[in-house]
Amino acid sequence: MNKPRSRSRKPQSRSSGTALRSRRGKQAEAASTSTPEAAKGREDQRISLLIDADNVSHQHLATLRKFIGDTPLISARAYGDFQGRLSGWRAAAAEWPELELVDQRSYTPGKNAADMRMTIDAVKLLAGENPPTTLVFVTNDSDFTPVVEDAKRLGVRIVVMGERTHRALRSTAHHYLNLSELRDRHETETAIKSDPRRALELLGKAIRLLTPKTKTEALTLIDAFEKMLPELNFGAPAKAPKPPKRAREARPPRPVREKRPEEPNAGNASANAAEIERRRQLLLACEGLVEALVSTAQASATADGWIKVEFLKKDFLRLHPGLEVGAPRYAKFYRMLEDTGRFETEMRGSTVYARVKS
Repeated sequence: MNKPRSRSRKPQSRSSGTALRSRRGKQAEAASTSTPEAAKGREDQRISLLIDADNVSHQHLATLRKFIGDTPLISARAYGDFQGRLSGWRAAAAEWPELELVDQRSYTPGKNAADMRMTIDAVKLLAGENPPTTLVFVTNDSDFTPVVEDAKRLGVRIVVMGERTHRALRSTAHHYLNLSELRDRHETETAIKSDPRRALELLGKAIRLLTPKTKTEALTLIDAFEKMLPELNFGAPAKAPKPPKRAREARPPRPVREKRPEEPNAGNASANAAEIERRRQLLLACEGLVEALVSTAQASATADGWIKVEFLKKDFLRLHPGLEVGAPRYAKFYRMLEDTGRFETEMRGSTVYARVKS
């Protein structure tokens, strides 16, 4: 009996593999799958809030607090190394006294102790005498998928909030909210509430409803009023015309200085090497910055660990604003990654990729 021939799989070309990694690197922020009203749930629920501060910026704390509103929480905790690179969380959390910062340092590079502590606390909450009926996870990390699945089997309602949250975690939760979308929605609602044009528009509609159709003159005035609304300028006084600028007098041309011939300096090479080493030592002294670069790369990288350097830089500046202020300046971002000693880089065409060393 003849055996069926097995189809040989065509090897993937290097260029197609690079294109695939590029598409993964450009992963867009995941859109919300629920509305804020549906995710808030009922008032009689016992709600716990767990925040993975390692990969969620403290700038979203105001959005989270506004989303929670007056809803009582049985616990609210954020996990991370708040004595190091996450120091910005301390100032942000000061305006939310109910939020407990659980300081968890990572003593071993590459091991996320905060994730483990957060998972353990979630299990303790579920096993307690009065377990929460709703768990809100604020994270982008798919490592929490198993504990979310176990909580769902126990009948707990799961809400996940993040930006680039892994698809596995989003699909497991009952509700997913994108923090950037939620922040934009709150800002839009606030702008509408404080817009005087909106208030005058509502007033005009009320007057129109109260005005009989026989009062044609009044209705004509209301029409004129509504046409003026888009052109109204509130709080901006009319600007006086600026006086004409005086013509500048032509300056005499500057004398051209002759360049002196450069003398050979044998110490240039050693001076440059010393400066490069000094800059590298300054960078290594910024431990919080280095750890932030590593954690950002691990959270944003593709399956094989590689990520475009330009995407890594964008994510780092978004998640850790201001952390690079005390670091030495580099003309090329990938040079800084190499000087940390924690990254390897690779040039593919005109694009530089980076990966955390195993």
